[in-house]
Amino acid sequence: MRAIIRRSYINSRGYLASDIHLRDPTCKPVIGSYHVMFRIPYNGCGTQRLISHGAITYSNTVEGSVSGNFYSRNRNSLINFACKMHNSAGAQTVPSAIQPPYRETPSNQFVVKFAFYDSPSFSNVVRAAPYYVMPNRDLFVRATLYSTQPDLMLFTDTCVVSPNPHDFTTVASDIIRGGCVRDPTYRSYLSPDRRIVQFRFRAPSFISRYSSVHLQCKMVVCNRYDFSSRCYQGCIRRGKRSTRDGDENKNVIIIVSRLQ
Repeated sequence: MRAIIRRSYINSRGYLASDIHLRDPTCKPVIGSYHVMFRIPYNGCGTQRLISHGAITYSNTVEGSVSGNFYSRNRNSLINFACKMHNSAGAQTVPSAIQPPYRETPSNQFVVKFAFYDSPSFSNVVRAAPYYVMPNRDLFVRATLYSTQPDLMLFTDTCVVSPNPHDFTTVASDIIRGGCVRDPTYRSYLSPDRRIVQFRFRAPSFISRYSSVHLQCKMVVCNRYDFSSRCYQGCIRRGKRSTRDGDENKNVIIIVSRLQ
């Protein structure tokens, strides 16, 4: 969400542009010559969510603090605002939520943690649960491999979005399959650590038609110095099979995150 406020109004209330903030006082505006602008996330900066009669309302407040003292009792509400999203398949505006934001999959030798982030910088992990996602919104995903064995690496073989957690074929959106990119919105981000895989894709528009959808990813763990392993084979078209498939199957991890 975005809110633009005239600086003349802020001054008329006895505040400077630098004195105002959202409900979370660390969320400050971008200050221009005549206006200030807030960029308000749906899941941060003190934004509150209310579900009622098939609609979701997000609300926040612009507050002023005397002399910038966030923790002063003299914090006054200047503007209350809300964004209401109706449950309309035609409008496609009701978000879907990722629940839970983390998925941890253990094995005998390693653990893979699966997390969502709010930007391509991968600096702020999404901790809010549920995590609501708009159709056609970019999602940033990171999978991290933890192991006492230092010479392992992680590879994304397949990621699919489906409304049925037991069927990722009938109604589904392929993000990547067999190491081959199927979704034009998919983009991978390089990491200096081969145990980290991070990528972006856009939430499919059909999520607005279901109360929940699911993201399933198949990750493969390999020895980083085994250049004949699945991790180095990249895209494998249907019909092609590696002679190493049997060896790699024991290191395949299926990770499923539910989007409600």
